[in-house]
Amino acid sequence: MPDTVPEMKCKNCGAPIKYVSGENVLHCSYCGATTMVATLDNIVKLEEHFIIPNTQSNASVQQHSREWMSHGVFKAGDLPKIAMFGQIEGIYLPFWVVHAQVNTYWSGMNRHTRIVGSGSYSRTETYWEPASGDIGEKVGWVVYARSNLEEYYGLAALNPGSSGTSADWGGFNLVSGLGSSESKGIDLTTGKAPFDAEVAKGLKIINGQITQDQANERARAQITGYHHKKAEEKVDQLTDCKTTIQIEKTDLIYAPLWFVAYSYKGKPYRMLLEGHKGSVITGEAPVGKWDKVAVSGFLGGLVAVSCAIGAVYATFPNHEFLLLGSAAAILAVGIHAIATALKKD
Repeated sequence: MPDTVPEMKCKNCGAPIKYVSGENVLHCSYCGATTMVATLDNIVKLEEHFIIPNTQSNASVQQHSREWMSHGVFKAGDLPKIAMFGQIEGIYLPFWVVHAQVNTYWSGMNRHTRIVGSGSYSRTETYWEPASGDIGEKVGWVVYARSNLEEYYGLAALNPGSSGTSADWGGFNLVSGLGSSESKGIDLTTGKAPFDAEVAKGLKIINGQITQDQANERARAQITGYHHKKAEEKVDQLTDCKTTIQIEKTDLIYAPLWFVAYSYKGKPYRMLLEGHKGSVITGEAPVGKWDKVAVSGFLGGLVAVSCAIGAVYATFPNHEFLLLGSAAAILAVGIHAIATALKKD
């Protein structure tokens, strides 16, 4: 057990604050004030911090979870019916929300191919074209106010770019990412109100560990990485990427989050929901058995048709209509497989 600091007192009302070594953003359970500790000799009362009202219960969280289970491609069809809930925990966690204007200039090269020559003398040639552009946006970047982002499941999904849905193919590795999605992030300021401990409605409130300056530094690094990833998606080869970040303000917000454990046919899965509207932030879900069958059939058909195209081209290299017909066959097989995959267990 970490040692406590017995002399820590609230900067606002003077009441003792339970303080654990390593915590730097402390909530007073007596008056509701929040104190930020840079050092034991530098204790600052935060004039403005917020809390988001929790409107969810154990029962409503289960309902929202089953609704999420019933939508989306490749989720097992009987998932919402037979999923068994385990531990469901609602808790208030501290976050810094860094509001900033972000601008990124990028440049790179795109790879193209073209056919030169004619008849038996034709060949495919590769060439590169330069491309450039910029990305500009305002963000409310969420920084967990504790040191370990992995302390609770799914917190990275509060910002865009991480996993929103993780599809479990059960070892079917060829298409392990199919059915998964990327998080679009969440506006953690929706419903915020001046901090009042009564709003917590019995949910435990956790103190923070990193200060505002540390949060701003983390936000800059994370936003820069996110914009670099967005720039890489715009070109085949990124050659330059420069990001400028102008921080406008940083809010401390206590947000209600619900952590859900459930099982499907004996295998454990997890979900994370926000407690204001009950929406799912991120979750893990098993893929249905018929989805696996359909995708297996599609991959087999794709290989067969690809081999046929190779044989046709080797025999009739200048008969483009045969290649178009073969491509149409691949498309037809793919559409049929996807339609089959959408039929649930």
